[in-house]
Amino acid sequence: MKTHMEQEIEAQTSILENLISKYIVNYCILVNFPCKYKRVKFVASGSSYHAAKVAEKFFYDIAGVEANSAYSSEFVAIKDVKIDPEMLYFFVSQSGETTDTVTALNMVKKAGGATFALTNCETSRMNQEADYAMTIEAGKENSIAATKSLSATLFAMWLCALKLAQSKSIDISEHIENIENLPAALDDIIKNRKQIEVAASFISKHKSFPIVGYNYFSALAIEGALKIKETSYCDANAYPVGEFLHGHTAILNEQNCIVEIFTDEMNALEKKAIEKIKADYNPKVLAITDMKNYTEADCAIVFPKYSQNVFKYFSVLVILQLLAFENAKKLKRNVDCPKGLSKVVQV
Repeated sequence: MKTHMEQEIEAQTSILENLISKYIVNYCILVNFPCKYKRVKFVASGSSYHAAKVAEKFFYDIAGVEANSAYSSEFVAIKDVKIDPEMLYFFVSQSGETTDTVTALNMVKKAGGATFALTNCETSRMNQEADYAMTIEAGKENSIAATKSLSATLFAMWLCALKLAQSKSIDISEHIENIENLPAALDDIIKNRKQIEVAASFISKHKSFPIVGYNYFSALAIEGALKIKETSYCDANAYPVGEFLHGHTAILNEQNCIVEIFTDEMNALEKKAIEKIKADYNPKVLAITDMKNYTEADCAIVFPKYSQNVFKYFSVLVILQLLAFENAKKLKRNVDCPKGLSKVVQV
């Protein structure tokens, strides 16, 4: 019998299909997103915060809009919120009831700021109280570890960035061309996971290891590390590959395994960083890559080479989810009810 986590990973393809058919019609983005603001501030916790870190890049790269993120718990510590009238405060929560995120939204509302809520529940407090709201329509998530809600959240944020770009008369056709094929691409990864099972056997022998990536992949690595922590209780930690060289590499004196995420578009500095890590510490390497003939790793998960970046990002996201699931299975963990974990929501 499949766990809730596995079922919810598999459900992502149909959820994305529905979002694509509902919100992308004849190359037009139909989300109801307020496009008059010049800046965006994401406020979120946990996996929603990791989605926000990726969305920062979507908003800047696609729409040329400055965006940054804050942890909800840190935002509520601000004693006197100074509102930027040209900023949209974008709050993200799967339940729409996350305690610190709801509190942060109310703080901004009280101070007179513009608020947008992205949740999985239309009747949630956040949806009801925000000036603008959108639901990700992912259905109830029973597993503690967010998977389908995370991918739906990330896709919705991508749609919002596209809507912003379209409002500025930016051509978005290259971003959405053949997007209807994304669910099938992810379904292939989910159904053909032999490489991921082998990789899980590889990392299950290690109680702790770093995950490194670059650009979008460093943000996705943080989410992957959280999934592994939540489901396997392993001390997985994520770093941008260049930043990892600044002292963090010392952990490889004790940990002889590293997970690398990269594509063939990696720049020269990033390649040199990985080469230096290998030369200095000679760790066991698990590579998640689209380079089919990559031979520098002890173990590799190779996904197809795509011309559209969004295919790469969601492929890596699903691979990391499956890697966490398969690793937990190897270690005989209860992925649906991890010890000591629960949803942090208002009561």
